[in-house]
Amino acid sequence: MRTASLRIAVVTQKIVRHDGQGRVNAVVVDELLRRGHEVVAIASELADELARHPRLRWVPLSSGGVPTQLAKDQLFAWRASRALARERQAGIDRVVVNGFVSWARSDVNAVHFVHSAWMRSATHPIRKGVSPLSLYRALYTLLNVGFERWSFRRAGRLVAVSRTVADELCRDGVEPARLRVIDNGVDVREFRPGTPDPTLFGLPPGRPVALFVGDARSDRKNLDGVLRALADVPDLALAVVGDERGGPFPAMARGLGVEDRVRFLGHRRDVAALMRAADLFVFPTRYEPFGLVLLEAAASGLPVVTTRLAGAGRLLEDGAAILLDDPGAHGDLVRAMHDLAADPSLRRRMGEAGRRIAESQDWSVTAGRYADLLEELGPADQAVDGRRLLAGSAS
Repeated sequence: MRTASLRIAVVTQKIVRHDGQGRVNAVVVDELLRRGHEVVAIASELADELARHPRLRWVPLSSGGVPTQLAKDQLFAWRASRALARERQAGIDRVVVNGFVSWARSDVNAVHFVHSAWMRSATHPIRKGVSPLSLYRALYTLLNVGFERWSFRRAGRLVAVSRTVADELCRDGVEPARLRVIDNGVDVREFRPGTPDPTLFGLPPGRPVALFVGDARSDRKNLDGVLRALADVPDLALAVVGDERGGPFPAMARGLGVEDRVRFLGHRRDVAALMRAADLFVFPTRYEPFGLVLLEAAASGLPVVTTRLAGAGRLLEDGAAILLDDPGAHGDLVRAMHDLAADPSLRRRMGEAGRRIAESQDWSVTAGRYADLLEELGPADQAVDGRRLLAGSAS
């Protein structure tokens, strides 16, 4: 039986389709509107087509005018809390937030990143030496650990975007009964198989092209490891999508003597087209709660090289990815890249397996699970003054 129409507040920085976390919010809002619910979007950015929907009201927030990300986050949280308080007076049935974005309680907190887990990671900048920047990043992380835990206590239910995130939350003491795992999804119409074309990357024909999409200025995604491995796989070229300006990697490519086989493409919004033109996807991340690009690559029919530290890697275990146990194992990464570069039939088999898996993870599935959860919640699932009234049923 269809749930009566609800008025649902979605509180988050971005509800857009060109941003990883923002895309999750956009597809969930789409589904809520499709089911006839009203949505109050308390956000700094909103997709144009959603802003025009008759059952959506946008409360735009700005966090500009302050110098650091920490200050911007706090300003947004303060403004979001005030906006939500005003909306509650008009009547709100459900509140959905993403991590720490306000000081108010919520019914569902969708957790995309766990700062305590990031602080424990061997890749955190503080473990590379003490500097003003690393100290700021350590302070930023530590404060966010506290802010997140406050926000998690003030939520009725927590949604982890991967089993990896769920494990991290349980390690921090979150009761399993409050948790539900809803894996992120992929648009299998936008991301679809194509025909490899090295010229689209500005590369000459003759070598398969490995594609990397991610942060091209820090080493969290392990682009440094990819470049070092590339030096030992001469029959492979590499295209890098991500803003590399000010980062160390173009100079590193020159130092390794691979600059003629590497193209740095900067930030791009045509990632789907680029994936259709590549031969394989390489993303040996050192820390990744999920990694939407991994599902996007699988949907594009690309074999994937990644690590078990990527949350989405668990979805690709059935023949779609080479999963490395250690992102620092140079020989393993070289072997994976070499094997895929040398064997078109292996690339094809893995790409077909990835496409099958991606089709089962379409965004419609993800959005439907979020909407089902919001519709089934009752008063016993709410968080009041930091305490949850447990319904007694496991998630």
